[in-house]
Amino acid sequence: MTTLRRRFEYAVPAIAALFLGSVVVAVQNPLLDRLIKTPPAITSGVANAYPDAPILDDEAEETATPMASLPRDADGAFMLPAGVFEFRAKSFCLYAGAPAAARGDGYLAAPLAGPKARIIGDILTRLYRHPDITQEDVQSLIWAVLSRTKFSSLPRDLQAVAARLLPPADIAALEASAVDRIWQAVRDQAESRLPSAVFEILDAQAKLRDLLAAGASYAEMASIAVPDGTVEPQDGDRDIPLGRWNYDRAGFFIRFTPSSYTDITMQVMVPEAYSITRDALRRITAISSPDGWAMEAAYDDTVTPLVVPGDPGIKGYAFKRLTFKQPVNGRIETFQLEDEGWTFAGRSNGRGRVPTDSSGVAPTPHGPAAAGVDPGDRYADWGQRYKDGQKWAKRTAQPSEKDVDDLTDTKHYEDGAKKAVTGSAKEKADWLADHGNRERRTVAYVLCRLEGGCDPDDKTPPRKKFNPGGRVAAPGANRAQLLGSSGIGR
Repeated sequence: MTTLRRRFEYAVPAIAALFLGSVVVAVQNPLLDRLIKTPPAITSGVANAYPDAPILDDEAEETATPMASLPRDADGAFMLPAGVFEFRAKSFCLYAGAPAAARGDGYLAAPLAGPKARIIGDILTRLYRHPDITQEDVQSLIWAVLSRTKFSSLPRDLQAVAARLLPPADIAALEASAVDRIWQAVRDQAESRLPSAVFEILDAQAKLRDLLAAGASYAEMASIAVPDGTVEPQDGDRDIPLGRWNYDRAGFFIRFTPSSYTDITMQVMVPEAYSITRDALRRITAISSPDGWAMEAAYDDTVTPLVVPGDPGIKGYAFKRLTFKQPVNGRIETFQLEDEGWTFAGRSNGRGRVPTDSSGVAPTPHGPAAAGVDPGDRYADWGQRYKDGQKWAKRTAQPSEKDVDDLTDTKHYEDGAKKAVTGSAKEKADWLADHGNRERRTVAYVLCRLEGGCDPDDKTPPRKKFNPGGRVAAPGANRAQLLGSSGIGR
């Protein structure tokens, strides 16, 4: 029982946690006990999602290059250079019986896991080679796998679709794992003894088996597989903001924006290589990349630095000059700001408190004590980002002190520059917005370095192979709909 419990606690969203505890103990019918102990076909979910990066959260829109403009290999994979790329794909329900996530909820990328993960993955990735197969037929086949429907009971046209996407051995496995007769024998007992959430999922799968065997319409099956309604909160749910980036160990970041269970947009960020230079006070003076992009700073040392009581390792420094360089159509464009903005620098303990009157800081139009500026808000915001960064660093096997410093200081530096350009140079608004996206990607590069996915000595990072087929988008709510993407674009 202990081994079974441990295995299921990591198996979401498949209601696995509810299958454990008192439920298994209370059930006496061997058939019902067998059904409950059978692992869900797919166990992907928020609990086994890839690491997410709150430090990259930002309200700004990311400028993305359509992946459709890039070449693909025979399996539908793209080779992505550094930058941000976007692909809108046909997607599919992977959790039969669960409602869609609430509009606006964020999703995390997760590995495709579970007893039928390989078969589902093959369907999603091989579909690229068969673009003539309709989305409804593919979804119906996936529902057959999820509900453990006997293959021989499927309509002949759906059997033909399966034969095009799956080898005979997988089809034989589907036939052998069917459970169509068990539910009929235990349904009444299950309804009285199981929690309603568990019963609803198992009953939905049974109804799907009946509908598939009867050749019912797609609309009838969809109403059962993706019902209307909301989900009740469960232990293990997470509040995921829309647009949260996740790190894939292949060396890139990914995020999802579903429009419905049939339509999903994914963005992939491949970090550029960046160099970071500092002065004698360990303040960042420049962040630059090999293509000529750069953000450079000169500091105004006539302004008394902001000292944070309780946090002696960090100070706030005023900028004297900010220089932004951007490659545009084969040339480097430059924009400068004078006497605007400031940044934190140093190693913080996160326990400081900025005085409300900025005592000890010389008045200046642009430093930490400028009119209308609340350094306390900046420190509090940074403190949360610092904690997020530290959590990320602790995940890695051997984080270097330099990388941890680069991660936190780069974020200070980016925030300070962003505040400085707010409301400035309207004629450069789009240019500066794109520059801001590059600033954020410097943080992504340091995260990637910490994970070992980016080599600091490699000034031209290798292209990353990305196949949109078979990707999993997991909602923060465990009982909400799980989505799988294909390589077929919209």
